Amino acid sequence: MLAVDYLLALPPDLQERQKNLLFKMIEQVAVMHSRFSLHNSQVVYSHFEQIQKLNNQLVNTQRELQRANKKLEALNLDLNNHLVKDALTGLVSRYQYRSEMQSVINEHPNALGLFAFIDIDAFKLVNDTYGHTVGDEYLVGFAKRLASIPAEGNLIAMRIAGDEFGLYLHNLEQVDEGVLATLFCKFEQHVTDSPIPTTGGDLPISCSVGFAVHNRDTTNLFELIEYADWAMYQAKRGGKHGYRAFDKLLYDERYLEK
Repeated sequence: MLAVDYLLALPPDLQERQKNLLFKMIEQVAVMHSRFSLHNSQVVYSHFEQIQKLNNQLVNTQRELQRANKKLEALNLDLNNHLVKDALTGLVSRYQYRSEMQSVINEHPNALGLFAFIDIDAFKLVNDTYGHTVGDEYLVGFAKRLASIPAEGNLIAMRIAGDEFGLYLHNLEQVDEGVLATLFCKFEQHVTDSPIPTTGGDLPISCSVGFAVHNRDTTNLFELIEYADWAMYQAKRGGKHGYRAFDKLLYDERYLEK
């Protein structure tokens, strides 16, 4: 209203000039507003594109991390399997057998446990004569038989190293000569009585075994294994393919002699 009153107050020739000038100003303001709106729209769209790209990168990164985590889980599982199970024989590995033994001991901490340290008497001859491939077949066949020995309670079969193996039976009421003889008889029946078939032929098997008793000879697992190992060597000295029980007096006597 003020602009119209202003124009009417002017002479006719000035009214037309001022009117044209006012229209131009309005037009310029409209163009500037349109350009500003367009610029803002372009800025918003540009920002939207950047956000979209970042979001896509984030999604791709998450997928890559998921794939990497799956690979890592598979590697960890494979590593754990190799640590827990012996790669060749599938028995409890040398890295794990003490933990397995301690686990069953913890269930019945005051019970007796029997550990057998087993050494294959002539395995080096098998390897030297037939080669390592047949030697591996021989060990695998031996391990399958060892794990199949029937026993009351949990029987842990393990590979300690090379041609050395172990058995652990826990929660026994007593361990005397009769128990040792019975277990060795089962060992013969299920493991050594018949040759082991290999691609090199059916090969005979004999073993020397040493026994030590947890919660009688010692409560320390490292000592238990050492004592059974020592008893096994007494069996070897006695002519092989037999067993000996750990004798603390004899062990101390020979240890002191050294």
